[in-house]
Amino acid sequence: MTSDLTRLPLVPKEHGASFMAVHALLLGIVAGLTAGGRDLAGALLALAFGALALPLSAAVSVMTRAALASRAKRRAAELVGTMGIAGALALLHGPARQLLVLGAVAAALTVAYAAGRAMTGPRSIPTQLSAIACISLLAPLAWLLVAGTTARWPLSAPAAFLAFGGTVPYVRERVRRRRFQTLSLGDRIRGGSSALAWQTITLLLAALAAGAGIVHWLVLLAFVPGAAKTFLALSRPESRPPIRRIGYLETAVSTSFAVLVAIGLGLAPSA
Repeated sequence: MTSDLTRLPLVPKEHGASFMAVHALLLGIVAGLTAGGRDLAGALLALAFGALALPLSAAVSVMTRAALASRAKRRAAELVGTMGIAGALALLHGPARQLLVLGAVAAALTVAYAAGRAMTGPRSIPTQLSAIACISLLAPLAWLLVAGTTARWPLSAPAAFLAFGGTVPYVRERVRRRRFQTLSLGDRIRGGSSALAWQTITLLLAALAAGAGIVHWLVLLAFVPGAAKTFLALSRPESRPPIRRIGYLETAVSTSFAVLVAIGLGLAPSA
């Protein structure tokens, strides 16, 4: 039997990337349905992109391991080719112009990810954020395929990025704190300042958009669980839960966000 050290995985070892892809797709499909879309073929195409994105991310994540590098590159090339076929089908399905714009943005972000990975490593903040930005594009992709160019579809990508990107400074700080026995409140706030600032800015942007009548107030509510989790966890003494438990909490928060923000973006803004 092939050992774990030489097995080419189907999902990334960092399972958060898997869940982000699933949640981005969930966001786009639910938003498209809420906005009135009912295109089953489009939904299946969106799911196909997600099914290809997970093993592609897994292959990229192990390309630096000598025992897996050649197989990972071969699988990545095969998946990119298959994704190209799915992309051609998506363009035939339409709307082609908007999908081409998304494809161009995805290509640019892929270049940024590759550059960040080469210069700063796979676990650096720039690399992780560029990867999350790529994943966030699955939300508008699914929305377009399910419902076409209904109102507010472009906002689904930045909404997903603000929610999922905020997990980067938060999880990094939770992991960093495990090296210390105790930290004062001041030290906890300073150490978590990046994560706290991210959540504060996100809530402010959502509140401004809702107040200006750009989005429904449900969009602001969607960001509250993630912000509350961050503020509570980083202001309290570190309890050092298992890393897996932190992942479970992130999954629950991300699921509630994806559903609430999808409905909020799909609905017309409150008067």
